[in-house]
Amino acid sequence: MSKAGKDSLLGNKIAAGVLTAGLVLWGANRIAHIVISDEAPHKAAIQIAALPSAAPAAAAPAGPESVLPLLASADIAKGEAFMQQQCSSCHTFTNGGANGVGPNLYGVLGAPMFAHAGFSYSAAVKAKAKGSWDFDKMNQWLFAPNDFAPGTGMSYAGITNTQARANVIAYLRTLSTRPLPLPTADEIKAASAAATPAAAPAAPAPAAAPVASLGTLLAKADPAKGQALFQEQCAACHTITKGGANGAGPNLYGVVAANAFSTPGYTFSAAVKSKAGQPWTAATLDAWLKNPMGYAPGTYMAYPGIKNDQTRADMIAYLNQNSPTPAKLP
Repeated sequence: MSKAGKDSLLGNKIAAGVLTAGLVLWGANRIAHIVISDEAPHKAAIQIAALPSAAPAAAAPAGPESVLPLLASADIAKGEAFMQQQCSSCHTFTNGGANGVGPNLYGVLGAPMFAHAGFSYSAAVKAKAKGSWDFDKMNQWLFAPNDFAPGTGMSYAGITNTQARANVIAYLRTLSTRPLPLPTADEIKAASAAATPAAAPAAPAPAAAPVASLGTLLAKADPAKGQALFQEQCAACHTITKGGANGAGPNLYGVVAANAFSTPGYTFSAAVKSKAGQPWTAATLDAWLKNPMGYAPGTYMAYPGIKNDQTRADMIAYLNQNSPTPAKLP
């Protein structure tokens, strides 16, 4: 260091530092190229499966099980009893019987589809009127009418039990001067071979959502939706105007808070008489509309019920509007 306090080698030291840093950087770069190649490998070290371009299509919903193997041994008497209970309010079964809410059903098997004389069919079923009613077509229709012909005016949920459908179809077969021949062994074998294969094990069911109280459902009920459902599924059997006539079912004006099964001029079945006289509260109406046959086993009301909780609340709200003094709902 000079007498003036300055380092005479400062410039050399700076230059040496820069040179050293450059050498270190160059060396590190060379080592990196040796350890990690900058060329793409011929084969990836980890194979990753390609993602599917789209989710696999959901399996088509299963249709009804064939009744052909059951027809020869079906219980015709049970089929007749079933139809008397669930179908006679809308259909007649005698030869030459009049049409009602639905067409007369004598001779329906083997006859042209949706073409009974004197009955006005909806556009929804006319589109399905191809050929004649055979056992398979009747089986599909009775399983789920609205699936068979979406938009049909027949407000019946269908017969999901295969043996019950077989009994009904066996009875319908007898309503003819020339019954359809029973299926042959080859037809039964073909139907059995075409049966839906066993389904894969079902995935674990998701945890059930909390059930809303009836009061909560009624608080947000939509009477307009209830009215639409009434017109679609109830108006064929019930009136709801003040002073309206009884039909296949009783007039329902003022039913909320009225005495149950007590409509003047209407004859109720013995099955519901034990419930007669009790007031129709929101809770009792909810139970009745959910499952009429469970609420009063043996009832003539051939209606499977409204399974959706909010939809039942909508219906109760609509019924309550049709009253001279609507009840105060929960």
